[in-house]
Amino acid sequence: MNIQGVSVSSSSSSIPRWNYDVFLSFRGEDTRRNFTSHLYRGLYQKGIKTFIDEEDLSRGEEISPALLEAIEQSRISIIIFSKNYATSTWCLDELVKILECRKSMGQMVRPVFYNVDPSEVRKQKKSFGEALAIHEVKFRNNMQRVKRWRKALKEAANLSGWHLNDGHESDFIQRIVKEILSKLNRTLLHVAKNPVGLDSHVHAMTTLLKVESNDVSMVGVHGIGGIGKTTIAKAVYNLIANQFEGCSFLANVRDISKQYGLVQLQEALLSQIFGDTNFKLVNEDRGINVIRDRLSHKKVLLVLDDVDQLGQLEKLAGCKHWFGPGSRIIITTRDQHVLDAHMVEKIYKVAELTHDDALQLLSWNAFRKSSPPRNYEELANCVVKYAKGLPLVLVVLGSFLCGRSESEWKCTICKLQRSLNKEVYEMLKVSFDGLEDHEKAIFLDIACFFSGQDKDFVTRILEGCDLYPVIGIQVLIEKSLLNIENNQLQMHDLLQLMGRDIVYLESTNEPGKRSRLWCNEDVLHVLMENTGSNTVEGIKLDFLEDEDVLLSSKAFTKMKRLRLLMFRNAHFSKGPKYLSSELRLLNWPLYPSSSMPSNFHPKKLVALNMPQSKIKQLEGLKDFGNLKYMNLSYCEYLTCIPDLSTTVHLESLILKDCKSLVEVHQSIGSLDKMVTLDLAFCSNLRSLPSNLKMTSLQRLVLKGCIRLETFPNVVGEMSRLREIHLQETAIKELPLSVEYLAGLEDIRLESCKNLKDLPRSISKLPRLRNLVLFGCSNLGKFPKLCSQSDELSSCSNVLTSSNLSKTQDFNHSTNSCIPIGFPVLHSLVLENCNLFEVDFLASLNCCSTLKSLNLSGNNFDSLPTCISKFTNLKFLRLRNCERLRQIPEFPLEFPCYVNATGCTALIENKGNNVANLLSSEVASLSLFLSLSLSLSLSKPRTNDHHLCITEVSWTI
Repeated sequence: MNIQGVSVSSSSSSIPRWNYDVFLSFRGEDTRRNFTSHLYRGLYQKGIKTFIDEEDLSRGEEISPALLEAIEQSRISIIIFSKNYATSTWCLDELVKILECRKSMGQMVRPVFYNVDPSEVRKQKKSFGEALAIHEVKFRNNMQRVKRWRKALKEAANLSGWHLNDGHESDFIQRIVKEILSKLNRTLLHVAKNPVGLDSHVHAMTTLLKVESNDVSMVGVHGIGGIGKTTIAKAVYNLIANQFEGCSFLANVRDISKQYGLVQLQEALLSQIFGDTNFKLVNEDRGINVIRDRLSHKKVLLVLDDVDQLGQLEKLAGCKHWFGPGSRIIITTRDQHVLDAHMVEKIYKVAELTHDDALQLLSWNAFRKSSPPRNYEELANCVVKYAKGLPLVLVVLGSFLCGRSESEWKCTICKLQRSLNKEVYEMLKVSFDGLEDHEKAIFLDIACFFSGQDKDFVTRILEGCDLYPVIGIQVLIEKSLLNIENNQLQMHDLLQLMGRDIVYLESTNEPGKRSRLWCNEDVLHVLMENTGSNTVEGIKLDFLEDEDVLLSSKAFTKMKRLRLLMFRNAHFSKGPKYLSSELRLLNWPLYPSSSMPSNFHPKKLVALNMPQSKIKQLEGLKDFGNLKYMNLSYCEYLTCIPDLSTTVHLESLILKDCKSLVEVHQSIGSLDKMVTLDLAFCSNLRSLPSNLKMTSLQRLVLKGCIRLETFPNVVGEMSRLREIHLQETAIKELPLSVEYLAGLEDIRLESCKNLKDLPRSISKLPRLRNLVLFGCSNLGKFPKLCSQSDELSSCSNVLTSSNLSKTQDFNHSTNSCIPIGFPVLHSLVLENCNLFEVDFLASLNCCSTLKSLNLSGNNFDSLPTCISKFTNLKFLRLRNCERLRQIPEFPLEFPCYVNATGCTALIENKGNNVANLLSSEVASLSLFLSLSLSLSLSKPRTNDHHLCITEVSWTI
């Protein structure tokens, strides 16, 4: 169970506010002037704030509201059962209220049996039985009240407490005071000076803990450093500690275990629970045995704060069975993997503060009130925006800015944009310091270059850098250093700033000696002054608008370890004479040279992105062994793609709008890891590889290749290909081998004016959903895709439920046709394809799947009656079918939008067609006819619950 924390306004409090440490419930006439008075004094002398009812006059039957409120506001209730306790209805009502607070608020309750035996209270014997008998007579009309008293007496008598029977009262009272003091001391942890937004977290945690359950439960509290995990744990500890037989709060487990070892933590755990400082353990294994043996029958509350290693949990709280029934273990950590590895099922992920709570917390620390002064409102909101909901950052900055002038606030805010406050930096860096070297490299790469980028793409780049990003990124997520949203890498702004500060501190004076450069000013300095060094691993120059850049021809010569090079909107006057062969990512749009440096050997290059470049040829690049992505779109001088047979890992080749590209090498057709091939608008491209055997290909785009006449032959199965875009090409036909594209879902053939025929094998594509042939004016006909059988009746059998009158003609012409084509087709577009007949519709085997049929702009004069077999058709478009005279009747269940705009012949035969449409009583049928005259034709409503339209109107 993983619960995401959501902060709410602190004004709605759910955490009890204790005004008293102890509430005393007693029978005045029995103990007020002796035992109760002495106990009260003993508590008072130890500084324990105790509520005692000083009223000594006779009381009414009803308990006062002030007394009820005092019970609710007390952390502990002590019930002093004396001989005449049950004779007082006031005392009994107090008892009921106390036990209600125990259940609803976690109040600690302890009974004192003062010269009475616990069994007398539990079983209501002797004086207690006599008193209840009298009450039953007195309250015979309200027996429910008496039943509540009996139940409360029994419940209270079963609680752990103290029994005094002819002993020394003074010693007895000292024991009580000592135990109460120990209970209070272990719960009085300092939580926060200004606990803004804390209540909702505490409420969520108590819901997870389910303290009333007798199971042993472990609950993790997970989140980024400074988000308030420890504060939440302290508040929860204070709230529920009094419900346990022993409690321990081990703070800073990470630091203490490193500095002093786990044995000291084991000793502290036992000492806190048993109140004994004499625990001396020989080693960790001995500590495990002692913890397990001493606590296995004891109900304890244990908080392990800031855990960062699984071994810490294994030595301090190895298993649930180490602890007695009802025990609760709370673990705070920045690393979720620690919780997962320890099988902690309940995890509370702490969310950032809301803007309102963040502003309030800042205001309390900076201005000592809940909101900023009017003249500081804008400045305060800037700080809140910077803090991104981290409470610790707000407290630190608020305290620093307290009492400072507006100009000092402005100066501080400007400084914070460049680097972190030192205290915040040290706090956040703790998680970074605990990473392995390759994990640190991944974190810094993301912080400097890749925050907000696609996770899969970045993973491929970092894999090429031998950084093991699959596990590394997961570790960063578990340690709250990284998030994934919509498959994008997202890093908290302050963590990103912390990472960049780490790199900045590598060389504060000379950027060229840092490992990563992302600041435009620093990058320009290094490139123009040639101050780069072997330390530089990554460079990112990113302008919002086009900028001219002067580049030293030797700028990259010293950067032998450069892995990542990224430019955007940078116009360089000339290209480099050297590029590192260590490059994994080369992102250089507008590359100014016609070729790459002759000494560039991109054996490790993973991604090459150089759109709009002046590159002419890539012949010098023989070894692209690790290349996965290549984008050379809009390279107007590129004429050909060389042999890529050694580029066996290439997954994406994007060559859009390369106007001079005439051919691509035959080797491309055999790249079996290629997923995307995009050659859109390569207007001079005349040939593709003659054969395609790209088993991983999913997307093929040839749109706008106006000189491409031939589609390659498909060799073997290419079942992963999902879409083919052939719009505006000169292709004349598709090969029969198209049937090997078994996974194809979408074929786009708009404006293929040379296309004359479609192969029958196209009907064998089992997953084809969309077939678009808009504007294929030379097509003339659509293939009939059916087999023959003398035994099968016509497809008009599908229409038997509609009782249509015109099926006989259709049966006569199609009575041996078995539909076999396009079993899952959703959309078929044949607009402006010069079709003179559409009888092929009978051969389509997509009766239940076809939703959109576009036959607009064609030359047929009638639709076959089998049109109504498409029972899920939603849109039938017949615009500008000027010869169309007949629209068949539709079955009653047929919900469809029919657009017959411009069908001028249809209106000339209006008596038959419109009447037929109306007589069919079509449900939800909309017919649009925009013609050259106005006419209104009505039909009486004979069956309103089926017939939605009884009037069809068309106007000029």
